[in-house]
Amino acid sequence: MSTAHAPQQNARAGEPVDRDTHFAIERFLIREARLLDQERLHEWLALLTPDIRYRLPVQEIRYRKDQKPIGSATGTNIYDDDYRLLEMRVRRMDTGLVWFEDPKSTARRLITNIDAEWSAREDEVDVYSTFLVYRNRRQRDEAWLVGCREDRLRLTGAGWRLAERTILLDQRVVLDKNLHVFI
Repeated sequence: MSTAHAPQQNARAGEPVDRDTHFAIERFLIREARLLDQERLHEWLALLTPDIRYRLPVQEIRYRKDQKPIGSATGTNIYDDDYRLLEMRVRRMDTGLVWFEDPKSTARRLITNIDAEWSAREDEVDVYSTFLVYRNRRQRDEAWLVGCREDRLRLTGAGWRLAERTILLDQRVVLDKNLHVFI
């Protein structure tokens, strides 16, 4: 394999990012949340890399001695999407035929506790954040989703882009009627 196209290995892997990089990452996540809150889904898609992996594993109840990573069992994801599937979900919203979104629900995403460190690849960072997503539809139909996200952001010629996201919900049983919302 030619090393001309291989990503550079990062000697700083695991170290916290510098202040300017952290600020840029924070701005990226805040903008992403705003685009999703405003349902500017095509603009949100532009923030993703073509090789993105976007997944929400099922929280498995385990004893403390079982140290397997969450989502490591086969078939334990609520969703495990690539760019094509995410784009299809956005296009589906464009049709106006998503019954759960008519009338439209409103959502607000709060992103906090952002921590970032350099990844093994020179052009990537690993980002940890916590979130609270509130969604309301009609008078009494509301949902609260709380958890953390483990992201990988990649620096491209167009700026930071989301290359990977793993969403971990704190709820053991999700009582929401659907998980159509992007987190």
